[in-house]
Amino acid sequence: MSETIQEVKALIEKDYQLKIKKFEKDANHYPHILIGDSMAAYLNLHAFGLDDFMNQGIAGDTTIGVLNRIHLVTDRNPKYVWLNIGSNDIVLTDLTAKQTVDHILDIKQHIESKTHAKVFIFSMTPVLRDHQVSKMIYIGSRDNTQLKQINDVLSSKLSEESYINIYDQFIDSEGNLNVDYTTDDIHLNIKGYTVYVSEIKKRLSAIK
Repeated sequence: MSETIQEVKALIEKDYQLKIKKFEKDANHYPHILIGDSMAAYLNLHAFGLDDFMNQGIAGDTTIGVLNRIHLVTDRNPKYVWLNIGSNDIVLTDLTAKQTVDHILDIKQHIESKTHAKVFIFSMTPVLRDHQVSKMIYIGSRDNTQLKQINDVLSSKLSEESYINIYDQFIDSEGNLNVDYTTDDIHLNIKGYTVYVSEIKKRLSAIK
């Protein structure tokens, strides 16, 4: 892959603006909103029977991007919000791990103060660096030490009810993203998303 990080950022920004317009035009009501980065964006909700979910994922998004578009969630007044964001902050922003966590908590607080929604927050997912199928332009400088640091701080700030630890579901015996669950050592394949959705459905069963 020949793209530079600057080219990737330009593509992300273009897609971000297109997705904002798409979300604004969708007049349907959804009790659930999934918001975040590519981990959310690439999930085929219909394929997993989650047709009452709106997917507001944008590939490459950061906590800054979610804060800038948070009105697209609060204006819809959903019952439940599922947030998966933060990993790209390591590569695409100058935020510290603490600042990323603070942003995630700010997103949760803002949504809950403006709506009656319950917010569930996913942990960061691991990566598998320098593997033969790795796309390092996507992984960038992030590694599992950084991702786990964010997860550890985030989990200490949230209740078990609000925090969804997806990280441990995906690691192999060496603590890296299990290659069986990924297309490129950062994004999930169908098998990976089956695990991901199982965590959502566990929470859905608990709140019914």
